[in-house]
Amino acid sequence: MKVVKFGGSSVADAGQFQKVKAIINQDPQRQIVVISAAGKYGDATRKLTDTLYLIADGLEAGRDVTPLFAQVTARLEAINQVLHLHVPLIKLMNTIRHHIATHYSRDYLVSRGEFLTAHLMAAYLGYTFVDAADLLFFDQNGTIDEAKTLAAYRRLPRHHGIVVPGFYGQNAAGHVQLMARGGSDISGAWLARLAQADLYENWTDVSGIKMADPRIIQDADSIDVMSYDELRELTYMGFSVFQEEAVQPVRESGIPTRILNTNVPEDPGTLIIQDDDPANDMRIITGIAGRKHYLVVTIRQYQLALHLDIIQHALDVIADHHLVVDYLPTGIDSFSLLIREPRHQVSVHELTAAIKAACQPDKLEVTENVALIAMVSRKLRQRPAIAGKVLANLDDNLLNVQLVSQTNDDINLLIGVNDKDYDKAIRVIYSSIHQNFHRPAPYIEGIA
Repeated sequence: MKVVKFGGSSVADAGQFQKVKAIINQDPQRQIVVISAAGKYGDATRKLTDTLYLIADGLEAGRDVTPLFAQVTARLEAINQVLHLHVPLIKLMNTIRHHIATHYSRDYLVSRGEFLTAHLMAAYLGYTFVDAADLLFFDQNGTIDEAKTLAAYRRLPRHHGIVVPGFYGQNAAGHVQLMARGGSDISGAWLARLAQADLYENWTDVSGIKMADPRIIQDADSIDVMSYDELRELTYMGFSVFQEEAVQPVRESGIPTRILNTNVPEDPGTLIIQDDDPANDMRIITGIAGRKHYLVVTIRQYQLALHLDIIQHALDVIADHHLVVDYLPTGIDSFSLLIREPRHQVSVHELTAAIKAACQPDKLEVTENVALIAMVSRKLRQRPAIAGKVLANLDDNLLNVQLVSQTNDDINLLIGVNDKDYDKAIRVIYSSIHQNFHRPAPYIEGIA
């Protein structure tokens, strides 16, 4: 069995609905379908969810939102009519408006985008609609109550296929609760886990995951296969693919995920698999990602191993200022704190003064405006020369490398450069990797 999730652009209008049906009909294993709210596509200038947020804002401010409700109805009715579905949208909208008038809930209102879009898709596919509020349950902490959710799934009658709206479930008080943005990915992953699916397919408007930011590297290579560990590292460093909650349910269950393009369904996309999968034939470097605006505080203390309390003192200062330390590389006589965007909470002078007072180090060094670039791959440990060649190319292009660090699991090589050099460094690294694949490196202007 396959669980398939379609994002907002995949269900934005009647034409996209037709593409979804063709995909579903192509494979009878696609039995559980998770649907996002109709997104921005073609003449649709606003996502359905965004319109619902505007309605919520208007209601809470006491404004007349009748025209916005009319926009929601018109948007969905256009799909209903073109596809000859006969879904009673007016009746459903009246029920929603009555519920809002008597039991207002912002989460309930915003979730209706997925609810209504899924109703249309269920009718179009001839599948059974199953409300996510009757299937996905949250505990008191706001996380999925797996036992209760599994019990609800097992109680489902057997159907030819089901359609489930994404992005929401039911909380411990019995009310609709939204997930974080991108929550339909979470819904899909959990349903794949519940169904013990052979594959979780995530259909979107891109053909898989790119090796580097396409805004920096035009026509960047797509990643054919990657591991969940690699995905996690790249996401942490800025890849906007999945949030952690959308990965963990399938990762823990050993279910592979494939990222596919609704508009180009023949493209193989990107397959994400477990680290120990024997079919995991990954490239030398899987992906490149990065973030700007780091502060690097390096604390030097002779025989650091005899003074490890210094590290704790430094971390206590960081915690007191509600900052995030992304990485903490250590040496024999020093360690560094790689702090993400501290200026939002505290001045650099104030922060470093507090660290110095708490730690009393032999020496404290500060480097501002550092961009961290991560080269991620499970094969880094097998090809240590890659790092040397990349660093040599950075030097050839007159780029000052401010730090180099490799994580303990050997899948992430961090390179620090000045913020202003970030884009060029990405291009140099990408070009270097191509050279190490023993194929012609792409021509990138301004790179030696």
